[in-house]
Amino acid sequence: MSAAPSRAALPATALAGADAIPAEELLRVTTLNALHANSAVAERTELVADELAVLAPDVFCLQEVRFESTCSSAQLEALTAATGLRAVAALGQKRLADGSLSGNAILTRLETLEAGHLPLGVPGSAVHSAAYAVLKARPGRVLIAVSAHLHWGGEKERERLVQATAIDARVKQLMESYGAEHPMAVLAGDFNSVPDADTARFLSGRSAGADGGYTYWTDSFDVVGDPYEAATVANDNHWAVQTAKSVGILYPQLMPSRRIDYVWSYGWTYGKPGTPAAMSRSFTADTRYDFPASDHYGLTVDFWAPPVQPAFARLEEPAFLPEAEAVGAGW
Repeated sequence: MSAAPSRAALPATALAGADAIPAEELLRVTTLNALHANSAVAERTELVADELAVLAPDVFCLQEVRFESTCSSAQLEALTAATGLRAVAALGQKRLADGSLSGNAILTRLETLEAGHLPLGVPGSAVHSAAYAVLKARPGRVLIAVSAHLHWGGEKERERLVQATAIDARVKQLMESYGAEHPMAVLAGDFNSVPDADTARFLSGRSAGADGGYTYWTDSFDVVGDPYEAATVANDNHWAVQTAKSVGILYPQLMPSRRIDYVWSYGWTYGKPGTPAAMSRSFTADTRYDFPASDHYGLTVDFWAPPVQPAFARLEEPAFLPEAEAVGAGW
């Protein structure tokens, strides 16, 4: 595992006690829907690279990456060359009007144990899989990272719930497979779904998934998010306005600003490895080009990810309690 370079601290967090966590025990995850439109791609990619140099994330989850073929992306090559991050999972999927492809990717500086793609379980969906990687986060501890872009469309919540259920099931399998490595899991991306919709309700344990089962993920925004910086798609974002016009919205200024991008950690992680310690929106600035990097704002989260000390490993509780224990815990 390569050491992270010096990087900007995130804004002060409201999470009491988080300032006591040593900086070397924080693991940073950034996510961004990079906007696959063929407009100012080189300039926007340059802006992403500039901000990554300041944020210096350990893991960068991307959606709407542009690909020339299923496994070839000049945009990813530019980002990896500029930042030193490695693309460990990347796949072009959705065919765009100009013949290019759009897909998900994971870039990281961490050692990779395995990587690939998780089928999302919705036949005919243009984006049919999420990218995942199992990474060596700290001595004795692995991180399972997932970059997902769920189904677009206001009436497609059922499809998004199916996709989130499929991701959750696969992550549970990976958590079991790497159980001896004290795993953490982070799910990040563009969910096209607001916090009170079925998909977020399922992930946060408030309702059942598409298979009738339940799970629990911690929404980083609920722990350390700034309510004044909640929206990840804003109706005054230059590119959000262009995207809205491209799908027939004549007055984009009348759209609501929405929080539809998320960074989740698997389980009831409060006070445990995997707990979110700080968070900020990213890629928000109007820049020297007088536009931001994308029609979405990104998110950056610092998670507590301490190394595992062998003498104390047995004291560490699993992030997700069995159902019988969860009931007794007063959830």
